[in-house]
Amino acid sequence: MSLPENPYYWQGKLVRLRPMRLEDAELWLAEQQSDSTAVRYLNAGMALPASETAARRFVKKYAEFKNSDQHMMFSIDNLEGQFVGNINIHDADQKNGTFETGSRIFQAHRGRGYFFDAKLIILRYAFHELRYQKYYIFCMEDNEPMIRHAARLGCKSEGRLRRHIYTNGRFYDELVFGLTREEFDKLLEKKDPENMEEA
Repeated sequence: MSLPENPYYWQGKLVRLRPMRLEDAELWLAEQQSDSTAVRYLNAGMALPASETAARRFVKKYAEFKNSDQHMMFSIDNLEGQFVGNINIHDADQKNGTFETGSRIFQAHRGRGYFFDAKLIILRYAFHELRYQKYYIFCMEDNEPMIRHAARLGCKSEGRLRRHIYTNGRFYDELVFGLTREEFDKLLEKKDPENMEEA
């Protein structure tokens, strides 16, 4: 089972994935400094203010797929060539065949389907090329966009870690969702998964 054949593997209907490059640091930093809600959700808490030095250090560490055993970092371009976000594979467990992803579409480009399109490419690669067998999502209980995203992918609810994350002056539960290779293949059997109605 696979997505419809495409002349270029790393391109979906809306986006194309590429290696993170050093010049991506500037926009990555701007988003870190302007979108505190995304920072809180991505870090399970509020990170310290990002600096230009820290941003360049981070991007340099993972650019061109360096240290991909920790984070396999991709930048997301739309089909007009605009840099619109990032997506990665992390916490990959080779023995048990499980993995997680991290992703963010920059504020100016949200609501256009880029996130889902990029996620399909990454999941196809992880399941069909790297031979992983299960994908996990961990998110805070109030992260409604991610909860809807998990449902749209067909993820199953697998648990709730009560009072697991402290941020914003209180404890939050952490939700766990899982998606197996077989469940992902069922998603791909749908006629046009990229244009499924948003959950």
